[in-house]
Amino acid sequence: MLDHRTIERYELGWLVVSVVLVVMLFAGVLGSMISETVPGFFGARSSYVDPAHLTGTPFATPGLHRNADGTLDAYIVARAFAFQPSTLRVPAGQRVTLHLLSVDVIHGLMLEQGNVNVELIPGQVANLPRTFTRPGTYTTECNEYCGSGHQTMAFHLVVEPPTQPEATK
Repeated sequence: MLDHRTIERYELGWLVVSVVLVVMLFAGVLGSMISETVPGFFGARSSYVDPAHLTGTPFATPGLHRNADGTLDAYIVARAFAFQPSTLRVPAGQRVTLHLLSVDVIHGLMLEQGNVNVELIPGQVANLPRTFTRPGTYTTECNEYCGSGHQTMAFHLVVEPPTQPEATK
């Protein structure tokens, strides 16, 4: 049988442990908000698109877009068992910013080439600048169960070798 002083020491020890856990939880939530894992909390880097109104956004014409400064942006839309475009061709060795958006339910995309693994939340735009270095065709599927046709939701990334400048004659 424990005496009163011993019980008080145990209670104090558990109180300290619980306070430390609460502080760690609070610090984790605060750190998550600051680092944007809770998107848009501080209104910074994350962007949102109304999935019902893609007209007027780059997602209205998904695919690879070359900007005036030569940079590349790829807009990919995930919806009911399909990625749009289903095949994306990018040049090897050139930086491409992938902009991914789901318009209906949570989807996911994982590409081993370029170390891409992203969960697509409806309306939230995932922006991933990547440089794909190895030419080839890489096929992946949605990695978040999204409904009865989930197994048919495939995406193909074709990394094309850099074009060779024409030889001088």
